[in-house]
Amino acid sequence: MSLEPGRPDNSPLSSGRSSPAPRWTNEYDDSLIQRDPRSFKKYAAGVERALALFENTLQEWADYISFLGRLHKAIQANHGIAVIPSKSIVSKRLAQCLNSRLPSGVHQKSLEVYSSVFSIIGKV
Repeated sequence: MSLEPGRPDNSPLSSGRSSPAPRWTNEYDDSLIQRDPRSFKKYAAGVERALALFENTLQEWADYISFLGRLHKAIQANHGIAVIPSKSIVSKRLAQCLNSRLPSGVHQKSLEVYSSVFSIIGKV
């Protein structure tokens, strides 16, 4: 199938290889959560509250540091659960805190939170 009539299609048919299995999914590992669902809900609520600060109160760089401190504290309160709630939003907010227009103190605090996240997901 070509885009222009009269021109042959030069694309290969197939490599014969099946698609690789996904390396991760966006779902939580139920076995980790089912051990203590009440604890996970409390942990997830703390992370959600910290993420809500990003949307509502950030105006100066000190607000970013306060947000990152709250997020760091919420993530460290995981009580042995090796997942990060709202991981796509957490990663997006951490990346935004590494904006080059923000001072180095915000970058340092972001890297501390990244370190905690990587230590938690490294337990899996």
